[in-house]
Amino acid sequence: MMVPQLSLILDSLVLLSLTSASPTRGYSGLTFQHSFDASSGDLLQDKLISDDLKHDQGHEAMIALLDKYAPVLKLSIAEAYFPSSVEYMLPHFTYATVNGSKHYLNPNNLTLSNLDSLPRRGQDYFLSIPEPHNPQPFIEPSAEYLLGPAGQDGGMEDGGDGRGRVKEDIYGFWVDQGRGVVDLWYWTYYPYNFGKFAGPFGVIGNHVGDWEHIRMRTINGTAESVDYHAHSGGPTVSGTLRWKDVEKEDGRPVGYIAAGSHGIWPTPGNHELAPLLNYIKLVDICDDAGPIWDTKGSVIPFQYWNSHENRTKVNHEGKGHWMNFRGRYGNTGENNCWWYKLVGNCQLVDAPPGPNRWFGSPPICTIAPAVSGNSRYAFYLSERTARWAKRRHVANIQLEQVCRRPRRKEDEMEDEHSGAGSSRSSALERGGDDSDDVEVWTTTGTCKFRGQDRHEITTMACKGMQAAVKSYRLSFCLADGRCIFSTVQRDICAYVEDKEGYISSRAVDLEDLDEWFDMGK
Repeated sequence: MMVPQLSLILDSLVLLSLTSASPTRGYSGLTFQHSFDASSGDLLQDKLISDDLKHDQGHEAMIALLDKYAPVLKLSIAEAYFPSSVEYMLPHFTYATVNGSKHYLNPNNLTLSNLDSLPRRGQDYFLSIPEPHNPQPFIEPSAEYLLGPAGQDGGMEDGGDGRGRVKEDIYGFWVDQGRGVVDLWYWTYYPYNFGKFAGPFGVIGNHVGDWEHIRMRTINGTAESVDYHAHSGGPTVSGTLRWKDVEKEDGRPVGYIAAGSHGIWPTPGNHELAPLLNYIKLVDICDDAGPIWDTKGSVIPFQYWNSHENRTKVNHEGKGHWMNFRGRYGNTGENNCWWYKLVGNCQLVDAPPGPNRWFGSPPICTIAPAVSGNSRYAFYLSERTARWAKRRHVANIQLEQVCRRPRRKEDEMEDEHSGAGSSRSSALERGGDDSDDVEVWTTTGTCKFRGQDRHEITTMACKGMQAAVKSYRLSFCLADGRCIFSTVQRDICAYVEDKEGYISSRAVDLEDLDEWFDMGK
């Protein structure tokens, strides 16, 4: 997980050889044996042998679903810093930095079962290594374990096709969102993140420990979409891809890993990040020529919360205790370089937190078919939101459909016939809502407040040449017409069934299965 400033300096960062398969383990308070038969689609031996959490019993189907869609990840030919398990890295941490102070660690705490036994579960702790760890561009021999198991001599398997094979754990969460929706989050761990070449500043964004992920949405056990994430999100994500548009192998999603910084992208090639100081170009470099990391059979499964109704995160036990750790998986960064106040980072930056974060949000983009005529929206409120609204005597829900289009010049005429399938304009692609190139307005519709029942609202299409639906939001209104609260917007991606990708559309038919839970998401 790299901050968005960061890029790979060398085309040939030392190619290495890979690792033998590690034994399969089960965490999260569950211990089970993997044996998934892809031909039958059934889990043969996902028997829960022990269940420290008691309420996890019987989740074989969720574990099978995680394995069914375990991603195929393709590393760059220039990769030098390979993935590992968390267990591989824990013995190398000897002290922690806590609010600027150095605290030596008891090795007995640095295990999968005991990591969360640190004070306040490690809140504000930066697990730290003693060796120098700022390669410019090469790592110190004493810290070569940061190259990962596959980066050691003889550590990489030969795939017989000129490409190595990586065999490492990947950490998977299942998140039951209700109404048949289960989100699958796959997290990768690397001992080290090699940053980005940033002109006069050298390589910046190096850090010990690196977490990256992709998110899959399934509905009734069938893949619906994939969110590819790179680094800290924002402009460094590919957004939500329909399953139809995702590259697949063996019915599973393929991801391309950026060299050094490990962001996951849906295609090979150069992916530009936000420029540093609006001037220095930063690029994630992916290719289809390096080692292959097929994660099937290597997913360590975790239940995220007890139920979608109360959204109480699971307290992991047994060998899953480490997932409760609230600190950082590496050293603190530096702030003493001459360009720190200008850029906000030195060559070394802070390590990231672990993977157990907030997974209750909807996908980056809510997908919906484009339609002619008016837009129709169906949506649900969570029990908590419905209770909040009832207590405040909410009578109606108002929906605002946010529209946008390129700002017209004075000599341009309105075209009332640009249809739902019009091409997405360059101004819409490059401009946000506050861009001078883009006009933004809303259309509205209202329905009676129906508690947790399904709400449905129809609103006018976005009218005008090159107009397109961008997002929608809700307002909670009293009987006298006053609206007392409005939610954030949910972005919408419109599609036509027989076409690839997304289109600009004046109207959509949206069935939103993600409950509006905490009024802000």
